[in-house]
Amino acid sequence: MKPYEIASKSISRTVQNVELFNNMIPVSLVMEEYMIHQKRCKLIIGVVIFYCLMIFNSTVVFAQTTFKIGVVDTQKVVDEYKKAKEVDGILRTAVERLREELKQIDDELRQMQEKLDKQRLFLDNEQKELQMRNEIRLKQEEIRDRAERGQESIDEKRKELGEPIIKEIEELIKKIGIEEGFSIILEKGLITLYVDPKYDLTDRLLKILNDKYDKEHPEQKQETPKEGTVEKKEEPKTK
Repeated sequence: MKPYEIASKSISRTVQNVELFNNMIPVSLVMEEYMIHQKRCKLIIGVVIFYCLMIFNSTVVFAQTTFKIGVVDTQKVVDEYKKAKEVDGILRTAVERLREELKQIDDELRQMQEKLDKQRLFLDNEQKELQMRNEIRLKQEEIRDRAERGQESIDEKRKELGEPIIKEIEELIKKIGIEEGFSIILEKGLITLYVDPKYDLTDRLLKILNDKYDKEHPEQKQETPKEGTVEKKEEPKTK
């Protein structure tokens, strides 16, 4: 295997997390660590909560208390939240830039290897060949180093921009739960198989979040003329 092919494979191993971005939906970019943690916790307690609810509901009649339940599809919330889409665009742009940089370095490495292959039989000076091989090795290290630093930078930016969004959503869920007297609000996608739409708070959360975003970014709410339509100009009146 040629050195530049080895280096190319090193890139794919080093930036395997970067490559995933291309097919990830926005929620994965913004909520990756959050959702992993939630799945581990909520899948374990899901069954426990279900049986607790059954036991609790059996005693509600006797206690004459009101048990109010709600569910939220947090994946859908982040997927359709305008601020999360904005963050997703920033991250995808950064990933694409990193990918282009790595491709450029890899092209340079390939040219260096091809040059060595062509000139090797005609090199009388072994020192010259060693120098060329050393330059190729340094270029391989440059690719790996750039990939690692680029991935770290993207991870830091994802955490910086994503965590405030998660916190904002969680605080809004708690706010609604307290103000409207919900006894419990569950994660729809991880615990429930079916729920009556009247208990689903997902669309309400999205509307609140997106309305707030529109107020904070009025310039992005301006409507653009539809395709195929032409603005009518007033013709000057003739006497």
